[in-house]
This record gives sequence, C-alpha cells and structure tokens, in this order.
Amino acid sequence: MSPSTKRQNWGKEEMCRAVRVVRSGEMGYLRVSIYFSVQREALVSYVKDTSHSTEELVNVHVGKRTVLPSELENKLA
Repeated sequence: MSPSTKRQNWGKEEMCRAVRVVRSGEMGYLRVSIYFSVQREALVSYVKDTSHSTEELVNVHVGKRTVLPSELENKLA
C-alpha cells in the first residue's frame, strides 16, 4: 500500500476564504484550519505572504519549475 500524502488536499476556494477570515481577525489559525478543512501550515504561509492577493496566492505553482513552457507541455501531452 502506498503512503498517503497530505499535499494540497484542500480546495482553492476554501483556502481563500480561510485566509480572509484569519487576516480579518475573526478566528485563529487552528479554528479556521479545522472549520475550512485546510492544512494549518499552508494557511500560516499564505496569511504571512502579503505581497500577493489571496486569489493569486492559491494559484501559484509550487515545486520545481518545468523545463518547457506550460503551453508547449500541454500541446505535447
């Protein structure tokens, strides 16, 4: 049996709402992470990054950069 992963098991809309609630001060990290079913560690990093809007934050690709541009990669696939 393969090990389960906890990577991005949340939806983008839930994370956006969770970030907005924490930034507004309505609830804390732990309560928001349970209420919206998002990872607390990811929530903390998204809340701390104030250089981008909430929607831009959750759409950023994490991980290694690809060698080919995404358009060419999609065309090849």
